[in-house]
Amino acid sequence: MSNVIAVVNHKGGTGKTTTAINLAAGLTRYSDITSSCLIIDMDPHGSATSTLLGKLDGAPPARSIFDVLRRAITPQDGITSTIYDENIDILPANPSLESMAKTQINDRLAKVVQSLSTSYGWIIIDTPPNLGVLTQNALVAADYALIPTQCSGLAIPTLHQMKTVIEKIQERQNIWLQVMGVLLTQKDGRTPLLKNIRRELSHVYPAANVFKTIITNNIKIEEAPSNSQSIYAYDSGCLGASLYRDWIKKEFLKKHAKLEKAKVEKREALELKKEMEG
Repeated sequence: MSNVIAVVNHKGGTGKTTTAINLAAGLTRYSDITSSCLIIDMDPHGSATSTLLGKLDGAPPARSIFDVLRRAITPQDGITSTIYDENIDILPANPSLESMAKTQINDRLAKVVQSLSTSYGWIIIDTPPNLGVLTQNALVAADYALIPTQCSGLAIPTLHQMKTVIEKIQERQNIWLQVMGVLLTQKDGRTPLLKNIRRELSHVYPAANVFKTIITNNIKIEEAPSNSQSIYAYDSGCLGASLYRDWIKKEFLKKHAKLEKAKVEKREALELKKEMEG
């Protein structure tokens, strides 16, 4: 089964797509689970799609996740290889996804992910900067929610809203959804992280749910996508590559293993409860 990560935050400019791409590339390099990864781009603007396919002119692909969701093609037929060095495939976005955002259908992506779950070790879902139907589809389909957020006190109200939506999804549609954690991004390396930001964060999520690694602003992180490369392939020795690499190896994969263990224990407890009630 795949490990499905929804990268979510309804505030724009938090580094969602950058994190989704570099997480996918890092997992193919540093995870022992498998070397295969699929990115599903649920953002109608298609930043991940244009970056991974090298189509920086924004021309939409012939087949996309929109065609899959409206059942015009199979999920397998919508997948295309990327130009990245890493073993990453993509189910690309299309501007027509906007039409789906106007519906109330928020469980269709889950069926797509389920049909692809044995083909990839990791599935990463990039989402639009809102809490609408497309983001909800990602959360219903995911095992884990990863929340990149800027190092700013202005991000706190956004995280409160994000938490409320995640909890509703957990209660009503996806009891297996777990919060992977909050990743602080786009910190100005010249200034210290204000303690009050960490303190305010603790009012939304416990410290265990906030990664210690902080992704600082780095010109190489910005240059890599325009060169159609992950940060590791573009400049493996730069600060941006070191930060993402250390985060994945020292925090993300350890947190994933811990949450997987908790999931197994929860399943066993539910099965035992059913047996006792039966």
